[in-house]
Amino acid sequence: MSDILGFEQQLYPDAFHIKQAINWLCRAQNSAKNGGVSEGYHLYHGWLPPYPETTGYIIETFLNYHNQTRDEAAKIRAMKMADWLISIQNNDGSIPDSYLKHKMVFDTGQFIFGLIRCHEDIGSSQYLASAERAGKWLVQVQEADGTWRKYAFGQIPHAYYARVAWSLLKLHEKVREQCYINAAVKNIEWTVQQQNAFGWFDHASFNQRKHGHPSTHTIAYTMRGVLESGLYLGEERYVNAVKKAMDHVLSVLPTDGHLPGTYDEKWIGDSSFSCLTGNAQLAIVLLRLFETTNELQYLIAAKKINHYLKTKQILRIKNNNVYGAIAGSYPIWGKYIHFAYPNWAAKFFVDALMLEERLSNE
Repeated sequence: MSDILGFEQQLYPDAFHIKQAINWLCRAQNSAKNGGVSEGYHLYHGWLPPYPETTGYIIETFLNYHNQTRDEAAKIRAMKMADWLISIQNNDGSIPDSYLKHKMVFDTGQFIFGLIRCHEDIGSSQYLASAERAGKWLVQVQEADGTWRKYAFGQIPHAYYARVAWSLLKLHEKVREQCYINAAVKNIEWTVQQQNAFGWFDHASFNQRKHGHPSTHTIAYTMRGVLESGLYLGEERYVNAVKKAMDHVLSVLPTDGHLPGTYDEKWIGDSSFSCLTGNAQLAIVLLRLFETTNELQYLIAAKKINHYLKTKQILRIKNNNVYGAIAGSYPIWGKYIHFAYPNWAAKFFVDALMLEERLSNE
C-alpha cells in the first residue's frame, strides 16, 4: 500500500511497530521535561505542552508494555507520569486542562485510569488516594440526569463521557464504594438513551449540535465507555448497544480498513480523510467485542484496520520528532488534529496492536 506521495509503505512485525511508537512516546515525554507527555508534535509549533488527560491513560499503555516486554524503563516512565499528574492535581481532586487553567471532568476521569494502574502494578497507596479524590470530585459535580455539564468541554453534555463513567467503575473495583457505581450507571443509562435505530449515539461530538458529525475518535470513546461499563456491571443491554452500533459500522467498513474520519447519524461517512486515532480506538472496541462474544467478524475487521494503521505509521523519515508517530489525520491536513502527531494516536495504536497480539496468541 502506498502513502499520499505514492511511496510504498513497508510493513514489519507488530513488535517493531509497537516499539517505534513507544520510542516516539518516550521522546514526547522527554520534550516535556517534567514527567508529563507532550500533547504531540505539530509541524509548525513543534513539541506541544504536556497534556494531563492523555498522560493519564498513556500510563496504562506503558505498564502494559512493561508487563509484555519486561522493559523496566517503561515502568519508571509510567511512575514519572503519575507523579507529575499528582503534582498538578487540584485540592478538590480535579485535574486541569493542557494549559493547567481549567478543571476538566474528562481529563480527571482519564487521570483515574493511570493512577489505578500504578496502584495495581507498583502498590503505593498515594496513587489510590489521589484517584479517590478525583472520583469523589466527579461524583460531586455530576448532574442529576447522569451527565456532566459544568467543567465539561463547552459546558454541554457529551455521550463520549461514558469513558468517565468507566473510570469510576475502575475505581469502584478497588474501593467498593457504592457512589461510584451509582454515578457510572446514571451516566451510561443517559448515554444509551441517546442511541437511535441505526445504533448511533447523539451528543457524541465536541460541538453543540445534537447529531453533529463526530470523528471516529469520540464515537469510539462512547462505544468503549459503554462496552467496558457493561462488561464490569454484567449489564447485557450496554454490551448489546455497542454491538448494535458496531454492526452498523461494519456494514459500511471499506475492505482496506480505511475508515472515514467522521460519520453522521445514519453512518454516512466523510471519506475525504481518516481519523487515525479513531481507527485504532475502533479496532480496540472490535477486539474487545471478539474477546467477549467470540464472533469472528469483529476480529477480522480489527485486523484490517490495524493493517491499515501500520501503513500510516511514520517510518520512512529519519526525523526523531515524527519517526514512529501516528498523525491525527490521513492525509495530515485532514479535519482531525491536522498537521500534527498527537500522543493519543500513538497510544491507541500501541494498545490496538498489543491487544491483537494477545488475542492471537491465546
